[in-house]
Amino acid sequence: MLLNPTVLITGASAGIGRATALVLAQANATIIATARSNEALIELSKECAELGQPIRTLAGDLNDHDFIRALTLFAGEVDILINNAGVLTYAPILEIQPDDYVAMFNTNVFATLALTQAIAQGMLARGRGHLIMVTSTGAREVFPFAGAYCASKHAISAITRSLRLELQPKGIRVSEVAPGLVDTQIRKNNNHPEVLAAQAQRKTVPLTVADVANTIAHVALSQAPSGSIDFIELRPFIN
Repeated sequence: MLLNPTVLITGASAGIGRATALVLAQANATIIATARSNEALIELSKECAELGQPIRTLAGDLNDHDFIRALTLFAGEVDILINNAGVLTYAPILEIQPDDYVAMFNTNVFATLALTQAIAQGMLARGRGHLIMVTSTGAREVFPFAGAYCASKHAISAITRSLRLELQPKGIRVSEVAPGLVDTQIRKNNNHPEVLAAQAQRKTVPLTVADVANTIAHVALSQAPSGSIDFIELRPFIN
């Protein structure tokens, strides 16, 4: 376990990423937060400053390789990378639009892989580091109207396991955190009638972003020198 690690968090403007930044800032981690919305990052920065732990932010699109290069330089020596950024569109698999499934694979898979490659190079040079990939229970299951999203999470889960095989012998930990249904804004832009009907019938109470953030913080901060948390699946508790 590192004291005061430097942590780079993607998708930090809202939801799980924002909550994780706040939890880790309170644990005295040095936070570098990135997302597309500069305004939201400014608000996050103000809130962290009020907690007595200023953070650094850089807004941009991870689908832009020039931005990834700029972010890598801006971040410097990163101890922990939390790959949280993602997009989701629900739709029947025969109806989902190409723009939507391409966007999911671009952000959820290709951008995540590109940033991981860039940041992990520095970790390899230092012989230490920790990659945390936020996936989903959809990385191992398939849910109605979420086929393309689940496919993207299957892909990044496979990449995560490949990274672990290749990097763990070189001193880099690789962890996957797979939450189930979470109450975030990522799910609130869906207007397909079948999707809305299915959501209305759902009886499971979603996880909160704080539930997931606390789990990620545990993974980030509780690694024993001789151990590694490889995988955690977090599901809503059904009483």
